[in-house]
Amino acid sequence: MKLGEFELISLLSKTLKNKRNGIKVGIGDDTAVFELNGTLGLLTCDALVEGVHFLRNWKSLTPDFFYYLGRKLVSISVSDVASMGGAPLYSLITLGIPDWMEVEELKELYEGVNSALEEYDFSLIGGDTVKSPNFFLDLSLLGTSNKNRVMLRSKAKPGDLVGVTGTLGDSRAGLEQLLRGKVEDTYLVERFLNPEARLKEGVKALEIGVLCSTDVSDGFVFNLYTIAESSKVRIDLNSSEIPVSENLEKFAGDGALQYALYGGEDYELIITFPEEKKEKLENLGFKTVGTVSEGEGVFLDDKFLEKKGYDHFKGGV
Repeated sequence: MKLGEFELISLLSKTLKNKRNGIKVGIGDDTAVFELNGTLGLLTCDALVEGVHFLRNWKSLTPDFFYYLGRKLVSISVSDVASMGGAPLYSLITLGIPDWMEVEELKELYEGVNSALEEYDFSLIGGDTVKSPNFFLDLSLLGTSNKNRVMLRSKAKPGDLVGVTGTLGDSRAGLEQLLRGKVEDTYLVERFLNPEARLKEGVKALEIGVLCSTDVSDGFVFNLYTIAESSKVRIDLNSSEIPVSENLEKFAGDGALQYALYGGEDYELIITFPEEKKEKLENLGFKTVGTVSEGEGVFLDDKFLEKKGYDHFKGGV
């Protein structure tokens, strides 16, 4: 396919017409948003596909592979809801099961799913199972925002600061170890296989009054571009403030910053916010890494950063 993932989404979305009243946000943000019994409903879905997001032989590299896979499926969808400032309610799972899969592996997968459901406090209420030549999982998630508002990519304003949770680039380093077939740092591998959705941080950020957010799924710079383009602003980053773990520094050396900027699948939250909210948000765990101004593009130490990140139609695992 000649089109990239996001070009394809744009093309397909133009053929759709939202005819039902009550839709607040359609295609183009982390979740859809709609009116739901006097509050706002949030709807999203995410898939994990063998050969695209993971490889079968990784089960020989980590003893908890299917458990982690179940947790990851849940966490990546919860991360979308977290970036809107909402909370998850109910979910459905579709499984495509190949002949090679064992019953014990499916049980382990669902132990991981259940662990994440308990952690994020919502329910799985149904789904579908089909036979498939490749193993795949898909989770659809319904959430809500009780504040009757959400955080959006399009709400960054000149004068805002840019904040992010956690550390960046760890997931990419973990993925590279799995692709090489040798686990050198289990922390980095687990950051890829078992990411944490920043649900509490998202809810609290909305309560504090943050208007703009997204999560780091396709790469820090790429996801910053989704904010910059949606909000029609310029974003400037300070390289000395980009949060990088000691594990990544040891693994990647001088290349750690590039992992942090372009790695992807960290599922940390990016927000923009006015300076008067800085102390409250830093106490919540957000680190201030940059500024928002008039203009366009994303820059690091005043140098233009190319818009690049993960694209399903330009390469999987």
